[in-house]
Formats: sequence, structure tokens, C-alpha cells
Amino acid sequence: MDRHTAQARTLYLARHGSRAYGLDTPTSDTDYKGVLAPTKAQALGFTQQFEQFEAREPDDLVLYTLQKFFKLAEACNPSIIEVLFVDEGDVVSSSPEGDRLREARGLFLSQRAFGTFTGYAMSQLSRIQTHRGWLLNPPEGEPLREHYDLPPQPIVPKGQLGAAMTVIERQGTAGFDTNFLEMLDREKRWRAAHNNWKQYESWKRGRNPARAALEAQFGFDLKHATHLIRLLRMGEEIIARGDVIVRRHDREELMAIKEGRWSYDQLAEHAEALMARMKGLMHDRSALAVPEAPDTPALEALCVELMESALTRLG
Repeated sequence: MDRHTAQARTLYLARHGSRAYGLDTPTSDTDYKGVLAPTKAQALGFTQQFEQFEAREPDDLVLYTLQKFFKLAEACNPSIIEVLFVDEGDVVSSSPEGDRLREARGLFLSQRAFGTFTGYAMSQLSRIQTHRGWLLNPPEGEPLREHYDLPPQPIVPKGQLGAAMTVIERQGTAGFDTNFLEMLDREKRWRAAHNNWKQYESWKRGRNPARAALEAQFGFDLKHATHLIRLLRMGEEIIARGDVIVRRHDREELMAIKEGRWSYDQLAEHAEALMARMKGLMHDRSALAVPEAPDTPALEALCVELMESALTRLG
């Protein structure tokens, strides 16, 4: 599908990312996400399977088919569910089907937000911690097998080594030769060190220079840190209040993180407190504002309704 066709079949389009959150700066990109109706052949046939359209120029644009969007939104995917909850001023265009979808957006909210929002947040934290480790203690060079008292080539084929590691993890070391176990431990340590070094080298090559300079200055990635706290707060708001607050009322605090005015210790402590609070809500559940899972039959009916309407209107 070309861009002209995708735009003609767009049912709903919204600004996404920092400009929708109110966290943009003069250098921020403008991102758009939305929903489109597949053609009749794409919706009903089998030779033109199609789930999304993407374009990078002049701005980042991602359009999902109704079916793909519903699937992701039902799972409470953070980068998808928020598209339906942007402020009115961030809605770029909306068809009759788009209006209906936005009206029914509450149907997608459920306690699944706890897992998805904390999962995305923890992935940000993991990146922060990994990069911080590299900044504070970068690998000195490629780890060589000889540094771990290993021969140039593994004595045991890679597949068999993996199988042995799996057996030991499941059943223990009984029945294995001590020398083999020592060699296996050295092999595991070399692999871990070598993978860490390769990831470090790849990270260095792919870094944005301006972002790298900020990371070096403050000791952690400010963009990841901002997303970490935003995601945790948004997840808590969904499960406790039943709402997705996209344009952030806590902008000043989030911008303080983005601009390096929080220390790493402040960030880690605050993230830990937010996680603990969300876990407490999920443990009690009496104060939760959303159901355990969305009403899938109702969402299925809505998807069919919107698809039939769009195909009738657009052909």
C-alpha cells in the first residue's frame, strides 16, 4: 500500500510521543500514529495480507489496520492504547469510524496495564542500568578465550555445550566430570563477557552524538529515564483511576528528569516506590478502577462494526 492510499483509508490519526505528552523540545521529532481500513481484498482475501503502513518522511508515521490495532489495544500495549486518549488538540483527523472508536476507548482498559506498562518501564530501566555500567566500567577490549584458559575452539560442539548447560540447570551436576564442569563454567563466563563486549561495541557505534554527550555528562540516559517514570505513573493512573492521561500534568517533574536535574539515585528510588505502590494496588485490587480483562466479545463486535462501515464507505 502506498502513502496516498494509506492516507485515503486512514480512519483516525493522532500526534504521538513527546509532542502528545507535552514533553517536546525545539529539536523533538513529530510522530503520528493511527488506524486505517485495509482494502476489501486485504481484509477478506489471502494474497494481500497487510497489518500496518510505515513512513519516515517527512515525519514518522505508523498506521495499523483495524484488526492489528484492536489486538494491540486489547493487550493494553502502552504505545497503542495512549493513541486513543490524546488531547483533542492532538487528534489530527478522525472519520466516523474513528469517532466511534475513540468514544468506545474505555473498553480497552483493564488490569493488563499493570503488566504492560511496568514491563515497558522495566525495559527502560534495564537499558539505563546496562548503559550506566558501560559508562562507569567500560569493557577494556575483546575478551579472548585464552583469558579464560580455554582452547581457541570449543572442545565440545556448541549445540552439545548448550544441551549440557540445560541438563545441569534442571538436574544438577551429578554424573558430570569435575574437569568438564570447570571448563563449562569458564565457557559460560567467556560467552557472557564476549556478548557484553559485542553489545557495548554496537551501542557505541549506534549512539546519537548529542544523546551520548548527555549520557556521559549525567551518568545515565535521560530519555530512557523520563520514559521510565512516565510509564510507571501512567500505568498506575490506568489501574487506579481508569484513565490514560497522555498530556502530562506532571510535565515539570518529567522535564526535570529529561534535563538531568534528577540524580540516578533519585530516579532509582522513585521508580522503586512507584513499582511498590502499583504492586500494592494489584495485591489489594479493591481500589482498582478497571476490570481484570477487557470485554473481548464487545471489542470483537465493535471491530466488525467499524470494519463493515469502513469497507462500505471506502470500498
